[in-house]
Amino acid sequence: MEKTKYQQLAIDLKKDIQSGYYSENEKIPSLREIQSIKSCSLTTAKEAYRILEEEGYIYVQNKSGYYVQNQIKSIILGPQNEFYESVEADDRIQQIMNTVMDPKLLSFGAAIPSEEYLPIQELNLTFKKAYLHKEIFTYGDLQGNPNLREWLAKRISMFGYRVNSKQIQITSGCTEAITYSLYAVTEPGDTVIVPSPIYVGLFQILETLKLKVVEIPYRSGEGINISEFEKLIKRHKPKVFLFAANFNNPNGILFNDQTKQSLANLSYEFGIHLVEDDIYGDLYYEGTRPKPLVSFFQHSNNGPKTFLCSSFSKTLSPGLRMGWVATKTGIQSVSKISRAFKISENHPTQILVLEYLKRQTYERHLKHLRSEYKSLSKEYIKLLIEESEGNLKITKPDGGFVLWIESALDGDKLLLEAKKLGMAIAPGSLFGLSKHWNHFFRLNVSVGRTPKIREKLILFAKRFLKNRNLKKTF
Repeated sequence: MEKTKYQQLAIDLKKDIQSGYYSENEKIPSLREIQSIKSCSLTTAKEAYRILEEEGYIYVQNKSGYYVQNQIKSIILGPQNEFYESVEADDRIQQIMNTVMDPKLLSFGAAIPSEEYLPIQELNLTFKKAYLHKEIFTYGDLQGNPNLREWLAKRISMFGYRVNSKQIQITSGCTEAITYSLYAVTEPGDTVIVPSPIYVGLFQILETLKLKVVEIPYRSGEGINISEFEKLIKRHKPKVFLFAANFNNPNGILFNDQTKQSLANLSYEFGIHLVEDDIYGDLYYEGTRPKPLVSFFQHSNNGPKTFLCSSFSKTLSPGLRMGWVATKTGIQSVSKISRAFKISENHPTQILVLEYLKRQTYERHLKHLRSEYKSLSKEYIKLLIEESEGNLKITKPDGGFVLWIESALDGDKLLLEAKKLGMAIAPGSLFGLSKHWNHFFRLNVSVGRTPKIREKLILFAKRFLKNRNLKKTF
């Protein structure tokens, strides 16, 4: 899509600021001056400066002019609120994912927990019990097993989002839960705001539903800048926020409660629905389980709808395909959509999960996972930084089991280098629509800590020693 004159001017000025041509707190040319320098109209100059101000690059000082924002380097962390009329991601994603998911490679790329961290033995025992239930051979309840929904309702309510079993729809994993939720409140051509980087599979959903996208950056120390966010809402009039507020995949970031409350207030004020991906919420490293973003929202029949989406894929087994949507005001829409695609969910699997949960080992299992993943993250970070001699910059996650890593090497090319070593990583280009993440990659720490794994990581890290000046880019 061809850029307008003011959009191109804004891009050119941003590049000047990013390159250091204009430094922090330095006064930049006035509107009249830039009009003369760039041979553009005054309207074009005003619109370009408006974009720069909205995106946090410049600020206005009364009766003085425009200045570069203080601490500009900490502000330029991601895509600068970029708008996309359409999403075309599926072909590119599938091409890369074929390599990332190659079973012949040691998979550091896919965010899949290894069998070592899954309760395989306990699940095998409950398989036998599940098949003693006669009802497994029927379709079952259209919303999902009532007892399983009751268990989920009680647990979800413990974290601040009080729902009952009738407000839950069982789904085939979290991705399906998110798809149904978006389907329930959008039409083709509606706009969705998503943070960047974000889980790669969401782009395929957005493309399929023909939705427009505004990609917003994480800001240093706050997650989402609320005043900036409000300006984007007024400008783009989004229908939905699509967030992973607890340990976003791939960067492991956790929104603090203040940010969550501010986002909730904005949503209610402007009537914007929320679809929340909370699949990593149970895998926190410190303190207590963080509240989901939906728990901060006001709920009324006439207000915006909220949808909490999750699954057991990251904690029990991805192969179970057992997820859910919890929603106080949107369950009829979600259940109707679910019935349009299938009569019911996998009944034997629901019974299997329920039998496991009855054993009351889930919390103990989660406690073990949190301890292991926190330890593994620390070990991987230490090893990678030491073996690369500081040529990697790693975002320390607050939870989950993936690392978000920046280097001066292109992530797509790095995937090919890793493949030569018999391993796979997930290049950063998968996690955003812009090219901002091309020098990033994601690494799965749940692969474990065997001597073979350590050897692979050391060989991989040493690849970054070929250029001794990499660390100077950070």
